Amino acid sequence: MKKLLVMFCVLGATTMAYGAFDITGWNWQRPIDVQNLSEFVRLPVPPQVFHESQPSLNDLRVLDENNSLLPHMIQWGRVREIHQREWRPARLVNPTFVPAKYARVVMDFGETVEKNLIGVTLSGQNYRRRALLEGSNESKGWEVVAEDLWLFDVSIEGQNFKIDTLKFPTNNFRYLRLTVYNMADDPRRITIDSVKGAFQRIEMEKELVAVPVIQRNVSHREDKKQSILELDLGFRNLPVVSLQFEITTSYFYRGYELYGRNELKEKVSRKTETGSDITERETPWRFVHRGVLYRIQHKNKTTESLKVENLNAPYRYLQLRIFNGDNPPVQVGQVSVHRRETSLMFQAQTGKQYRLIGGNFNVGGADYDLAKAVQGLDEIKLPVVSLGSPTVVAHKEPLRPWTERYSVAIWIVLIIAVGVMVGFIVKNLKKLPPSQE
Repeated sequence: MKKLLVMFCVLGATTMAYGAFDITGWNWQRPIDVQNLSEFVRLPVPPQVFHESQPSLNDLRVLDENNSLLPHMIQWGRVREIHQREWRPARLVNPTFVPAKYARVVMDFGETVEKNLIGVTLSGQNYRRRALLEGSNESKGWEVVAEDLWLFDVSIEGQNFKIDTLKFPTNNFRYLRLTVYNMADDPRRITIDSVKGAFQRIEMEKELVAVPVIQRNVSHREDKKQSILELDLGFRNLPVVSLQFEITTSYFYRGYELYGRNELKEKVSRKTETGSDITERETPWRFVHRGVLYRIQHKNKTTESLKVENLNAPYRYLQLRIFNGDNPPVQVGQVSVHRRETSLMFQAQTGKQYRLIGGNFNVGGADYDLAKAVQGLDEIKLPVVSLGSPTVVAHKEPLRPWTERYSVAIWIVLIIAVGVMVGFIVKNLKKLPPSQE
């Protein structure tokens, strides 16, 4: 009976130890107000949580009042309308050109297939060329699919920026005819080197949240012929996916590069003559994206592209470098920034208290069955719950090694042991017979 009771006590202690989550390494916690709900709920992740967590949110955990883990799932809002992009090969036939006017080619897709996108490769550099797209099922009797489309190449200071993809209304013509018009300073003949078609399937509306710009600064570098726009969004790790620029310059087309970082300064270790030390330096910028911003006019029709989309920029600070070349700097006004709408979902129970913990930068993501076992949560309108104010996670002082905790006793034992050994040796030496010469 005694053995049985001991076994039950051990099992009980093991179960309790397994159920209680060790919060060592986590830095902060916030209560979750579930409003006595007993169902799956959605907790929108605020900017403060991004600021205090890993960019991936892998360190987030949901605990109940017994410090037991509760399975959760992170839903990252849709950043684009694309469900999938299926590139389709096309055979190029009947390439022709009219000197100093245009180049033309027919794309044969082999059958009537849906498409609303083509990628184009042209000859030459530093061009701004207008394009016309027509369709037919019999390679005659052409109908206009889209006009006043634009292709760009900006090559400057060893940099190359392109817009080589044309979007147009979905059609299922077997044949598409592409006409690209010469610029005034183009050579006598330009060529269409390659074309590929694609069908970009539309899924659902984007799920984005506006991000306030805390600070904005515009400067011009005459030595590098650049206009530089710097933004401070106030919080680290925000999953920024799109930027919309307000540029008051009348007509232009300029290449740009986008960079990001989360800190202004960082501490790094450096080698010295006596070893190493810690020094502080400016945090380097990380490359995010490059492209072309433009506003152009053709036959009293103005076309512009001032938006950068589908980014992966989890940064607090953003820097846009616009390459002006020999042109005067563009005048940049306000900027609209959007990030992914991100939520944490879990199943609440009435009468229980929950809290969110985070701030552990050395842990990996939790591996729950919830995302696989419960399908379609991201498509259901769940009740929304909220977070309370953060508090610091209290940690127990780490226990020193027992050799340090009981060092005095260890020394006493060692001294006694040495004394006993010395006495034993002396006693045995006295029992030895006298030595003979």
